[in-house]
Amino acid sequence: MSTSNKTDRRNFIKTSTLFGTGLMLANPFSITANPLKVGDKVNVGVVGCGGRGGGVIFRNIPKIPSANLVAVCDIVESRRENAKNRFNDQYGTKVKAYENFYEMLEKEKLDAVVLTTPDFWHMQHAVDALEAGIHVYCEKAMSNNMEDARKMAEAMKRTGKLLQIGRQRRSDDRYRFTHQILLEKEQMFGRLTHAVGQWNRSQIWTQQPNKKDNLDLNKLKQYGFDTVDQVYNWRNYKKLGGGVVSDLGSHQIDIFNWFFGAYPHTVYAAGNNSYFNFEQADTMATILEYDTPKGPAIGIYENISNSRAIGVYERFIGDDGAFIISQGKDNKIFRESRVEAKQWQEYIDAGYISNLADMQKYKEKESGDSGIKETAPQISYDINEMKDMDKVYNLASHTAHLYNFIESVREEEKLNYDAITSYKSEVCIYKIHEAINAGGNRIKIEAEEYEV
Repeated sequence: MSTSNKTDRRNFIKTSTLFGTGLMLANPFSITANPLKVGDKVNVGVVGCGGRGGGVIFRNIPKIPSANLVAVCDIVESRRENAKNRFNDQYGTKVKAYENFYEMLEKEKLDAVVLTTPDFWHMQHAVDALEAGIHVYCEKAMSNNMEDARKMAEAMKRTGKLLQIGRQRRSDDRYRFTHQILLEKEQMFGRLTHAVGQWNRSQIWTQQPNKKDNLDLNKLKQYGFDTVDQVYNWRNYKKLGGGVVSDLGSHQIDIFNWFFGAYPHTVYAAGNNSYFNFEQADTMATILEYDTPKGPAIGIYENISNSRAIGVYERFIGDDGAFIISQGKDNKIFRESRVEAKQWQEYIDAGYISNLADMQKYKEKESGDSGIKETAPQISYDINEMKDMDKVYNLASHTAHLYNFIESVREEEKLNYDAITSYKSEVCIYKIHEAINAGGNRIKIEAEEYEV
């Protein structure tokens, strides 16, 4: 590297305060990622060492043989130093720690970066890394606004580098089996007409600053934060994140879109600050209207922050059956009572499902004098084996999704969820925000708004 190029890079690092100045450079300096050969490890830098970043560093990367952590980055000193020291102590490595993202890119020979930072940082870091020839795994949401999310998808398309977005259900074995085998191959539920989802919790988790950090507010402002609380609880601020809709709802509404094979053309949404008086809604509900390949469908999603009642799940209803799916224990498949058992016997014989009930014990009966008949309930089934899949990861979903990214960098797999697919789901999430902020409006989404 020439002396002038080194000087240019250093000058960029010194002068770029990124969000404080609104600096928007597509390619701030010339960096090329390491050329990889099959069998080589992927050199990874993790940006953000908080809760999610800590999970990547200590729970995901150690379980992926082809991932080689070489650097961590965080503007909070205690986070980056603790992550560096703990990882080096546990694994005998020489991981380095950086405050500045661009200094890390300059000094380390990285093949990929993992962004586990606040939403409003994602676009610039992702675009600059892609332009520098470095592959990117970025946690959801892509950004806190639609324009920046589009820039990320366009950068992936323009550079040819990989950009995977961290909606990890896309690499979850149960979700992939349900989509690939039960829905696409067997079409065992008939036409899906309804999806219902929720992610209820008893409170919005907030973090307290580490008293030893002694953060410099002037420095924080250079990174886009107005207060110390914004560093730790950025999800609650509209200019930094997306609240419960982006944090939780975007996972599940993305599943609606995936399983329906379509994206909503209309959204209705309402939300409010019922409990915590944050900028973002802590309670919300939305209705999404679809035109799927098989006909119209409706999605209904809600989030509350005062109770964990009934947990987290997605429920789909079709002509011939229904199912509840989640990353927890709430998973079950139902056959409509009008569908004969022999029609689903082939799925049992194939090893896809197992029968959990015997329909013969149910009898149709009259209920009082109303003339209303109580018909036999839906019959419950469960997934037996994940047979005939193109890939079974047998890993926790966060690990499986990162594994898929790392192996795609090595050209051993293809991304399960790239930025262009993600952008389409992000569009309807931003429209939900728009509806909530407008006091519960009906928002129409034109087909071209989903295109990149």
